[in-house]
Amino acid sequence: MGEVLARLGGAGRAREFRAFDCYARAVGPTFRAKTQPERLAGTTLFVRVASSALAHELVLLRLEIVARMAAELGPGVVTEIRTRIGNVHHET
Repeated sequence: MGEVLARLGGAGRAREFRAFDCYARAVGPTFRAKTQPERLAGTTLFVRVASSALAHELVLLRLEIVARMAAELGPGVVTEIRTRIGNVHHET
């Protein structure tokens, strides 16, 4: 089954979904409300943030966030966080 998912891109999407879900728990409610993970490229998680001040704060905390994520996902799944400023939309 894993081989089939890998060929269809499903394994990558599942990994990305797990990273997004873990990110939400790792950053807590304040960052969760004002940031949104966009994609996982390799081991880099790209996150959209509502402001440049928030982007700076997230960058300062990235090592702590990556460590929390590694504790849950395992080492090497997410090793870096990059930010992009823009509108943040959350599903309700």
